[in-house]
Amino acid sequence: MKKNILIVVLSLFIITACSNGREKDAKSIKDMETALKAKSDAALDVAKAKELVDAYIKFVKDYPKDTASANFLFKAASISMNIGKYQLSVDLFDQIMKDYPDYSKIADCMFFKAFVYDNNLKNVKKARECYEAYLKKYPTHIWAKDVPGLLEMLGKTSEQISAELKAKQKSDSLAKKK
Repeated sequence: MKKNILIVVLSLFIITACSNGREKDAKSIKDMETALKAKSDAALDVAKAKELVDAYIKFVKDYPKDTASANFLFKAASISMNIGKYQLSVDLFDQIMKDYPDYSKIADCMFFKAFVYDNNLKNVKKARECYEAYLKKYPTHIWAKDVPGLLEMLGKTSEQISAELKAKQKSDSLAKKK
């Protein structure tokens, strides 16, 4: 009997300690977010942004089943994308899609992954695969109407795109004159 009571007391102690750790970690993240947002008039503090990304990733590692974890990963991926950590961003979007398939922003993850491959990593093959998978799975999502144009521009330089747009405008204006 004494053994059972001891087990219950120890279990409650462990649960309470874990809960306090989670609350402390969440508050630390909230404070870091507030500090980073406070400098909105200045350039993004990359060092603080990296610290915040690391805190998000650590939280998810420590509390993978927590309801905040998917959103923290999404924030980490978004910040990573904005501070030039493109491969990390792609990896985090992948982790969200794998570990949290019911997350409300899963379509956004898929689109942004394609976007990073396209615009930042310049991996045309992966960008095409991701855009096409996104379009197939989410044909009515907010960016689905833009994907065909993005696919058409894949691998082209800004000069090539500009020349094609000018040619199209010229063609359209000639067609209107007729």
